[in-house]
Amino acid sequence: MKGRLSLVVLMVLSGVVSALNADELSESLKNGKISGDVTVTYESRNVDRQVGAYYADTAYSVGSIGLNYETAKFYNFSANVGMRAYQALWQDDSQFITSHGKGDASERFYEDGSNKHMELANAYLAYTTKNILVKAGRQELSTEWLTKYHDAVTAMITPFDKAQIEMIYSSKRYRVDPREFFSATDINGNDGIYKLGLSYNITDAIKAKAYTLIAPDNYDIYGGKVNLDSKINDIGFGGLAHYMETRENIAADGKMVELVGYASYAGYKATIGYVKTGKENGWGSAANYGDTVVPFEEGDHMYVKDARTTYLMLSKTIADISLTGLYGVTKYGQFSKDEFDIWASYKFSKNLSGSLGLAITNEDKNDGSVPDLTQLNATLAYKF
Repeated sequence: MKGRLSLVVLMVLSGVVSALNADELSESLKNGKISGDVTVTYESRNVDRQVGAYYADTAYSVGSIGLNYETAKFYNFSANVGMRAYQALWQDDSQFITSHGKGDASERFYEDGSNKHMELANAYLAYTTKNILVKAGRQELSTEWLTKYHDAVTAMITPFDKAQIEMIYSSKRYRVDPREFFSATDINGNDGIYKLGLSYNITDAIKAKAYTLIAPDNYDIYGGKVNLDSKINDIGFGGLAHYMETRENIAADGKMVELVGYASYAGYKATIGYVKTGKENGWGSAANYGDTVVPFEEGDHMYVKDARTTYLMLSKTIADISLTGLYGVTKYGQFSKDEFDIWASYKFSKNLSGSLGLAITNEDKNDGSVPDLTQLNATLAYKF
């Protein structure tokens, strides 16, 4: 499948252009919108003992510039092209050898060992009507087991008011954001992965979804979830029940149960969650290309076999400051660990915003695979 997606996009784009009047096309381009940001991020890690290159004492700052251009619609078509360029501004140890290159930043920002790079983010053609949205090309996904940027073809179809059909084919995955850049990852070799999902609004407050992902000759994923989101007077409440299993061609099958409940009042929101994995192979291959389950900054053991995670999250917005605290315990096999995270964000002005994040993990001393970790990150972004 390698290269076929780009060819399909070019063929479709060529057909669209040939069908349009040159003046109409010119107007669509002139009426397009340009947006972007200038971002500086900082991150430091302190561990009680080094384990490999990933779990080591590191500190760095990376600057990036993002630009995005979206055309106006013409005959329901539009195009979107975006990029992000990176530059390491400072590294505590510029000679430190990581898994992907040289320098403290290269564990999070890399392609072929380089932490200086420019990469396409969005690069897709879209077709939009009242009930259909189709995108072909590089785009950001946030759906079960497919997240970050993908070279993909996606279709969201609303056959009638209460139902939605989700269809996805993806061949590559990327991470292109201010806090990390990962080079392209082939999905399922050259064969890619396919997803089909069906959502249905049972009532205004209850929504159900069933989905399947197929990685040909490798594994299949089957899942279903039910969401509740309601309100009585000034009290909001809701929850999620989610089950997933994988059918593996080589490894043992994977399983996961996710249960979440929340309540909100006067700007406060409390969330409690529980996630359990299969005893033989955890989530299996489900999380190879992203997940929307792990709420932690780290959460490294949530997806291993025989893991049971319980967490509590509290959030509140005070004036222009948003605060979120998260604490959870994961028991896996005979081991146990806990993690505490806190995030804060503040909007200085319409265009300028900043955020801080702190993560502290307390690992099981009998498990030597992961050290205790304290991680601090800060990001300052100017958007235009």
